[in-house]
Amino acid sequence: NASTCSQVITIEDTTAPVIVCPADVSHECDAPVDYGMASATDNCNIVSITSSDVTTGDDCLTTITRTWTATDACNNSSMCVQTITIVDTTAPVIVCPADVSHECDAPVDYGMASATDNCNIVSITSSDVTTGDDCLTTITRTWTATDACDNSSTCVQLITIVDTTAPVITGLPSLDMP
Repeated sequence: NASTCSQVITIEDTTAPVIVCPADVSHECDAPVDYGMASATDNCNIVSITSSDVTTGDDCLTTITRTWTATDACNNSSMCVQTITIVDTTAPVIVCPADVSHECDAPVDYGMASATDNCNIVSITSSDVTTGDDCLTTITRTWTATDACDNSSTCVQLITIVDTTAPVITGLPSLDMP
C-alpha cells in the first residue's frame, strides 16, 4: 500500500537589491573629480546599476542630482541619490602692464592688463587716481578683472609723467653790431 501527496514549493524573489550611493561631491568648476560609482548587492541575483542626471543652475553654481538605480534579474529595484555641486569661486588671474615713466609730451602706449579665468569669460576695467601737478604727475591705474560669477582681482600700474625739459626761447631779436 502506498499513498502519495504532492507539495508545491514556490520560490520567488521579491527583495530589492541594497544600493549604496557614492558620497555627495562639491568642487571648483575646473577641478578633475571622480564622482564615484554606486554599488549594490542582492540576495539572489546579479544586479545592474544605472544612473540618470537632472542638472540645474548656471556657470557659477551647477547642481547635478544623480539618481542611481540597482535592478536585479527579477526586476526588483532600489534607488539612491548623489548630489554633485559645481561652483566657480576662484578669481581671475590678472597681469598688469609695466609701470611707465615719461616726459609730458612723449607719445606713450600705457599697455593693457590681461587676465585668465579657470571657468568663465573675463572682463577687464580700469580706474585712475591722479596726483601731482604739471611738473610731476602720478597716475595710479587700478586694473580689475571680473569673471561671469563676479569673482574679481586687481593689480596696480603706476604712470609717472614729468616735465624736465627746459623751454626753448624763440623770436629773440638778432644782435647785429654796427
